[in-house]
Amino acid sequence: MHEQWLQMLLTEASTDELIAHRDQLAEAAPPGAVHDIEQAARSALQLRSLLAQRRQRATELSALNDIATLLTTMHDHHALLQEIVDQAKRLLGVDLSYLALIHGDILIIEVTSGAYTSQLLGLTVPFREGLIGRVVENSSPAWTPDYRNDPSFAHIGPADDAARAENMRGLLAVPLQVDGKILGALCACKRQERRFGNEEVALLSALAAHASVAIENARLLEQYRATVAEVNAANTELAKRTALLEQTLTWDRSLTQVVLRGGGVRELVQEASSSTRCPVFFVTGPAEIPSGLQHLRGSVVRAFEILAADRREQALTLIDGDQFLFAVEVRSAGDRLGVLFLTSRQDPTAAMRLVLERSAPAVALALVGERAARESTRRARDAFLVDLITRPAPTPAEVTGQFRLAGLNPDRSYTVVVARPADAVERTRRSIGEIIFPPGTVVAEHGSRVIAMIPGMTPAEVAAAWVQPPENPTVGIADPAVGGEGLARAYVEAQRTVDVLETLGRESQVEAANSLGIYRILLSRTGRDELEMLTQRSLGPLLEEETRRGVPLLDTLASYLAHSCRHSATATALAIHANTLYQRLESIDRLIGAEWRQPDQALDLALLIRLRASVGKLGQI
Repeated sequence: MHEQWLQMLLTEASTDELIAHRDQLAEAAPPGAVHDIEQAARSALQLRSLLAQRRQRATELSALNDIATLLTTMHDHHALLQEIVDQAKRLLGVDLSYLALIHGDILIIEVTSGAYTSQLLGLTVPFREGLIGRVVENSSPAWTPDYRNDPSFAHIGPADDAARAENMRGLLAVPLQVDGKILGALCACKRQERRFGNEEVALLSALAAHASVAIENARLLEQYRATVAEVNAANTELAKRTALLEQTLTWDRSLTQVVLRGGGVRELVQEASSSTRCPVFFVTGPAEIPSGLQHLRGSVVRAFEILAADRREQALTLIDGDQFLFAVEVRSAGDRLGVLFLTSRQDPTAAMRLVLERSAPAVALALVGERAARESTRRARDAFLVDLITRPAPTPAEVTGQFRLAGLNPDRSYTVVVARPADAVERTRRSIGEIIFPPGTVVAEHGSRVIAMIPGMTPAEVAAAWVQPPENPTVGIADPAVGGEGLARAYVEAQRTVDVLETLGRESQVEAANSLGIYRILLSRTGRDELEMLTQRSLGPLLEEETRRGVPLLDTLASYLAHSCRHSATATALAIHANTLYQRLESIDRLIGAEWRQPDQALDLALLIRLRASVGKLGQI
């Protein structure tokens, strides 16, 4: 009998077949043997159940091994998570499975398998709330036969809404952890009430253990890939920057070689054009646009306006039709020297822009060098000219050398002009240099004055051709002179003419020395000596009395004559009483005689007093 039971177990007979065999044996056996048959049947059924469990366990372990192998080959993070929940649903034979991962202080359900709706996907659960929160907090599995009606944990509004939508009842959740680090939780759910046995908890926990390692490996792989990508991107960027730096050094060497060869702005612009393979222009201002840029004139002017309006902006790109115009400002010590322009039918590349930006300092340096050279030459010539007209050399040969160094011809006649502006001497010099005078004209600075040596023109012709600069200087023109001593005398005459004009209150006028009339007497020492002798003869006693008594008799006489001998107007102008004025006039009559009241003598005295005042203002000239 026992052999029959063993044979049926070996052939994997079903439970129904074992029960049917028991019933057959019981019918044919004597009454005393029924108990033994029942006992043997129970043993066979228990053995069959144990064998079925072992077989199921072996199947599950085999499935777990297969799953573990599969998970280790998957590197796509989302696909890996989806495979985990699919396998959990299949292994436990549940209706729904899902997986949540920790993000900061919340859990987010990343993937689902068997869900009716999309409410679960992306659902956030507070770290320590709900069944899943309990699992994560305690790092141990938890289950409930009826999730919706279980009062042992807090029910969260959104989570409960999703549970109702999915008709979730029996729920098992196990932690995802690796090396003591909690990653999240894996959940299996039935839509009917269900109690989960230890075997099912152990099975889902085992799957979660494999899944945790796979998830962590996938994360590490993603981090590694991200790091490798960052390193590769950094290396690529470094290679680009290195190549650009090497190219920049090459361009800088080329520009430096141009400067060392003595090249100027034109050569630097040609080098920039050759490096960019595009037309490059240097423009000093909107009024100096070259012919190659005339078709883009509007954009060029606009670029100057934008750069002038925003001092922080030093480069810009404008589009004019099918042309791109890239502009880089050229500056030195905060001053704008001009703008470099590059034209192209395509948006200029970074390399092209860099060439122009690297060219700007070299162009500025060349411009400053050229300006310094011109300034040095100008100052030297100015010094030679000033030396000629203030300290002529003692010998004819040395004087000739002075003329050559000053840019003058020792055999020519020059009209000397002195202009004294209130300020901006350099601008006045430039303005005078733009006046149309004969070739050979030399313009120089000397202190606060501008000097012009004009050949082949008379003072009247110079005055007719003169264009007054915006600074409105006072201008004196001397008679033509030849040779060192002649030019020196002419310079003194022109300079004194300026001083006389300013003394007479005629600033900003242009006058020749020979047009001063009676005031020409002020230009010579002899004339001023004669004027002093005449003053002593006509007014000497009055001046002595004024010095002795301290009474302003000369000012009283000058004011009386200036007011046409009217007593009241004179007293008002002097701010004195009429009786005081009469007393002073009586003193004047007593000192120089009453003849001064005659019209002719009064006019002579008035002119004499004015000339004397002018000499006083001129000082030691």
